[in-house]
Amino acid sequence: MSRLLLVAPPFAGHLFPLVAIGKRLRAAGHEVRFASTPAAMPLLERLRFDADVLLADDPSALERIADTGREVGHNPLRLVGQLRQNLAVLPRARAELDALIARHRPAAVVADFTAPVAGWAARDAGVGWITTIPTPFAIETRTGTPSYCGGWSPPTRPWHRVRDAAGRLAVRGFKRTVGAVFAEELRALGTGVYRPDGTEAVYSPTRILGLGLAELEFPRDWPTGFRLVGPVTESPEPRALPPELARPGRRVLVTLGTHLGWARDDLPAAVARLAARFTDHEFVISRGDPAGSGLRRVAERVWESAYLPYDQVLPGFEAVIHHGGAGVAYSTLRAGLPALVWPHDYDQPDYAARLVARGAALRVRDLASRRSADALARVLHGLPGVPALREAVRRSDPFAAALDAVAEVTATTG
Repeated sequence: MSRLLLVAPPFAGHLFPLVAIGKRLRAAGHEVRFASTPAAMPLLERLRFDADVLLADDPSALERIADTGREVGHNPLRLVGQLRQNLAVLPRARAELDALIARHRPAAVVADFTAPVAGWAARDAGVGWITTIPTPFAIETRTGTPSYCGGWSPPTRPWHRVRDAAGRLAVRGFKRTVGAVFAEELRALGTGVYRPDGTEAVYSPTRILGLGLAELEFPRDWPTGFRLVGPVTESPEPRALPPELARPGRRVLVTLGTHLGWARDDLPAAVARLAARFTDHEFVISRGDPAGSGLRRVAERVWESAYLPYDQVLPGFEAVIHHGGAGVAYSTLRAGLPALVWPHDYDQPDYAARLVARGAALRVRDLASRRSADALARVLHGLPGVPALREAVRRSDPFAAALDAVAEVTATTG
């Protein structure tokens, strides 16, 4: 068995899938060690993982970058500003990871796609590198509908292929421009935006595990070494459910995930307006704070919880209103539930487009509108694409794929 280093930021959508994979790798006999920032340490300690702290001198560095005070979207100035913040942090992270790899000598590094610096450190040390990515469509491809363009649907008309080609060129052009602007900083990290063969340098050149379904993705080519292996949705720790959720009832879960606090400010009021129209349902809001607990009533038939583990609670719900995050999107499908998707930022519009195209969700732009209430009524009657996607989720085995990838990479790197 091999010594492995797993690296992810402390955010639930990135750390939790890697923790679940780490548990299976450890159970298979591998020696698993984590590296993350201070916010991840309490969880890793409770799960009895060996772990090293990154960026201990600035514990909230990554939180400041990810939790923006306003929408980033595809605004180029805000994207560049966020990248500038990342590049200010990465040299310290790279030096610390270089030291960790030299000290622990892992046979392979398994890194979330938002931690490419761990992969670059592994590459330069001659260590195997596996990338995990819960948003596979973020990877640039030569064909297909590009992502991060506002949530485009797949082509249905001839001019849509022209649109897609122009979008792919625009995305690559933007990244090349950013690469030129920050060329010196990237060289100091031992990388560029693209490799000589044109593939993106932030992903492993040999093994990329896409934590998603082929049945949900739009047609496109994928890089060499990429595999769609299925979603990882489990929460790392089981929780006792609030007694209010243990009794029978007709319920809708509402969640906007663990990021983007600005998007949740008006959420209880919007949900209360929905609840006034659906008098035979209760609405439960998850605030997305894994450190919190408890359930409180905020309006008539509207409850709010600090955090709810999706896989654990969703069998008690009839539908989900969510933002289009990878974790809740796939947990909703695993539970066989229809969704109303209200995307805000990052990859969320692209997940919304896929769920709508596959008949598993309806998309809305303003949760408080009458149109959203009408859409929820349709969702509560069921959507035709849900059963097939539910079965696809349940057939997938991302953990077996992770074990296979580790075996292949460690055999190659010796």
